[in-house]
Amino acid sequence: MRKGLEAAILLLLGIYLLETRLTGEIAYYIAAQFYWLPVVAGVMLILLGGVRVSGLLRDAPPAPPESTTRVLITAPAAHGKGNERKPISWGVLALIATPLALGTLVPAKPLTSAAIGGSGITLSISAAPAGAYSIAPESRNILDWVRAFTAAETPEEFNGQTAEVIGFVYRDIRFTREDQFMVARFVMQCCTADAQAFGVLIESPAAPDFPQDSWVRVRGKFAVRPFDNTPTPVLIADSIEPTAMPDRPYLYP
Repeated sequence: MRKGLEAAILLLLGIYLLETRLTGEIAYYIAAQFYWLPVVAGVMLILLGGVRVSGLLRDAPPAPPESTTRVLITAPAAHGKGNERKPISWGVLALIATPLALGTLVPAKPLTSAAIGGSGITLSISAAPAGAYSIAPESRNILDWVRAFTAAETPEEFNGQTAEVIGFVYRDIRFTREDQFMVARFVMQCCTADAQAFGVLIESPAAPDFPQDSWVRVRGKFAVRPFDNTPTPVLIADSIEPTAMPDRPYLYP
């Protein structure tokens, strides 16, 4: 029984990993440059499971004639007794089955505002890379704008610049005005364990109409406004439209 369960878990876990790649759900867990890892792991697990199934079929004794039943049953017991592979322990099987159970029972979904710490979303990045301004304003995503804000000498440099950003709506205790919220995206280096949220401030009379975590597309022009006692570029919205979550909801540095 244990050997059969071991084979089933290996096969199912391999199929699950391949399915996350085929359906695109893998984008919720790891960065795009590592998509090959679950494919390789899935194929290897399926091969291992196939080997286990082959071993079970090979070890199954054939149905002997009635007159020789006693001889055929006792003979294999002495053959290769010391070389028989021991089955994986129940504890190890449970450990292997855990990701399969979680992946099957817990719906796949990207990180939301619930994953953001109590300090809220940062409006700057620790160090803006060289060439932060090399991307044209109309082509910048949220991470590009945050990098540009960090590299700028003063926030007034962005007065009047137009922008179009896509992200999810975020608010925390720092938002004291109903006409403001933040359009945010998680930025992932490797996997969700290192994901960090960044955002662009939005101002619009229609801001209260958009609930937390809803995805929106915002177009407008920047103006400097005080936020959390700091002069900050704020995108004064000309339009805010609900939009579908992108197939790849995270941004990559």
